[in-house]
Amino acid sequence: MKFHRWMASTRVRIGSARVCVILAIAFAASCAESQTSGSPASIRQARLAEITGQLRIGTEFFLNRTDTQASVDKQFALMRATGITLVRIFVIWDDIERVPGVWSFQGYDWIYDAAAKNNIRIAATLCPEDPPGWTHKTPFYHNRVNLNDPANRAAASVYLRKVVGRYKDNPAQGVWLLMNEPTKYDTEPSTFLAFGRWLQTRYGAVDALNRSWFTPLNNFSEARIAPDQLQQYWTDYHAAIDWRNFNVDNLIDQLIWVRRQVEAIDPDHPTHFNVTNPTGDAVGQDVWKEKSVPDILGVSMHAAWVFPGTTPVSDYGELYAYRLDLIADASLAPPRKPFWVTELQSGPTIFTGRIPLNPTPDDLSRWMWDSYGAGGRAVIFWLWDPRVGGSEAGEWGLVGLDGAPSDRVPAVKSVADTLRQNSWLAQARPQQARVAILYNREAEILIGLDGRTQHREGEVTESLRGCYLALHRAHIPTQFVDLDQLKSGALQKFQVLYLPYSYALDDKAVAALKSYVRQGGTLWADGLTAWKNGAGEIRPTIPGGLTDLFGVEASDVYPVQPDRPYSVTAENEEGGELWKLPLAMKGADIVLRTGDGKPFEVKHSFGKGRAYYFESAVSLAYARRLNPVVQQWIVQPSLAAAASEQVSMPQGPRTILFRGLVLPGGAAALLVNWGDAATAVVSFQGSHTVTDAMTGRPLSVVQRDGRSDATVNLTAGATALLKTEPAPSRP
Repeated sequence: MKFHRWMASTRVRIGSARVCVILAIAFAASCAESQTSGSPASIRQARLAEITGQLRIGTEFFLNRTDTQASVDKQFALMRATGITLVRIFVIWDDIERVPGVWSFQGYDWIYDAAAKNNIRIAATLCPEDPPGWTHKTPFYHNRVNLNDPANRAAASVYLRKVVGRYKDNPAQGVWLLMNEPTKYDTEPSTFLAFGRWLQTRYGAVDALNRSWFTPLNNFSEARIAPDQLQQYWTDYHAAIDWRNFNVDNLIDQLIWVRRQVEAIDPDHPTHFNVTNPTGDAVGQDVWKEKSVPDILGVSMHAAWVFPGTTPVSDYGELYAYRLDLIADASLAPPRKPFWVTELQSGPTIFTGRIPLNPTPDDLSRWMWDSYGAGGRAVIFWLWDPRVGGSEAGEWGLVGLDGAPSDRVPAVKSVADTLRQNSWLAQARPQQARVAILYNREAEILIGLDGRTQHREGEVTESLRGCYLALHRAHIPTQFVDLDQLKSGALQKFQVLYLPYSYALDDKAVAALKSYVRQGGTLWADGLTAWKNGAGEIRPTIPGGLTDLFGVEASDVYPVQPDRPYSVTAENEEGGELWKLPLAMKGADIVLRTGDGKPFEVKHSFGKGRAYYFESAVSLAYARRLNPVVQQWIVQPSLAAAASEQVSMPQGPRTILFRGLVLPGGAAALLVNWGDAATAVVSFQGSHTVTDAMTGRPLSVVQRDGRSDATVNLTAGATALLKTEPAPSRP
């Protein structure tokens, strides 16, 4: 693991667990309906359905060079007793080819044998980009060579043939991870050749590129980006943005290459990998694009790397949920894919991570339950046994330094037992949200250039988080969506769409927003919406090209110092951030004025829908100060949509995380309490009785207005799993 880049057993059991097996088989049959029986695609789909058809608990097992066959057998037996059915490993190239051309798999054979004996599936992380030390290409393992280089690909092909060929028929083999936490950024000659090919596909002819780039090319193979070019004040935006988009696509090309090598050897087992930065950056991460590659999408989730050191425990849940939902919601976008939490911090960070942290048993169980509530099909811990030396030695482990279970292991077993006793939960899926938040990759890429000189590169992501937290704390179910979904017209199913800090949008996205509202959608936006296109070129007024939609425009911007937010109400809410705009009214109604009487928030009818617009970076203001007045500005357009959800939570403190779930013929809800003892009300459409599956106790239910409102009392740190049953009909 290098994060500086940012249930039941699988054995077929008698009774209710057999339902999951039957459902998995039925799902596999459905997926393979158009395939020839026994074809590689149908076999892989069946295995994918089997491994994701139940909710699993897994862990990384790191093979230390001090391990013996006996120690491996002992730890796998302990994992089975804990309820673990999925074990992830790294098949480190340097472990199996210590001497050129001499391949030894003894330690990994021990692992596969122990897994088979304990009915555990192996998720094997392949390391084709991580050659052994004798090649003198990297300083240590967990580093990367450039797979654009044909020589590196040739060597990687040999490694893949050796590993995949050895274990593809092993009964313990479950999933191939194509790469661990894939990222891509280098300036080597082979990468520039790939860049030239990418540019040729994008522009078609060199003359077309030369109309955009500052430095003209004679042919695409001349394309170069100097290492310091992205840091210079005067930068060719067209070239820099092309380069950043290329890195995303080039990483995907490399992952596809690895996948094809694997499938040529083993077409029968599904593939997987785990992303680190779901929202995208300059080193190739864009989960909405990457998800097209594997059969199962995954994410690394480590509090020690992503939580600020000042984070109170009461906020651990919502920050985890934010990151979790980015990957979960990307998995829902077409083509829909199952997802796993591929790495979840399970032990102490003493010297590694950004902060020292040891999750408590309650932390682990609450994170696990929220992962399943968000739709995750597996939670895999990082890691079971600590490394014995080097980086991370003695850290992160679910078991202690001596291999004995820590106090966190019983909490994991308790979750495994609950999953086994409630096999119906494997059929549950997150309900379809009626409120969406746009992840804007064009603004994300552009802010990396625009924000450099003032060190403001993180404002787009920070605003995205602020918008999410405002809605999440109000228990409004949301779904992140991306620009491709917007442009394809796929967002009409959402009643409300949020555009936090979307200062860059291309013309197609602008037209799609108008279509969305015209057809009846409600749009919320703040700040310099659509002021620039994806290449950083301005439109003459703000919001750019959307005056008719929002009924307002400005032709100037008055910056506000980041440390001097302003208020527009008597409550000193400090909801004004970064900008003031001299808004000219073009048909909109003023909802809220500044202290000097100027428009701050407006609303405007457009077609069948409505648009809300704020002159300032309101979502960023909320992210920075979490003021409840600002939160109300954000959530107000979504209150009616949230109340009409199949499952809603009209009452309860913000420290209770709420997930509404749907089942064949029913509904459920998951409540995870990160605060003190509290009471919540969960409302289900229809007439139901409601039971807390964690305790087996029925809840008090009031029937009103066609809904069933269940009251649940949660102790501090507790989780409730509510399941409905049809209420008996009255005679």
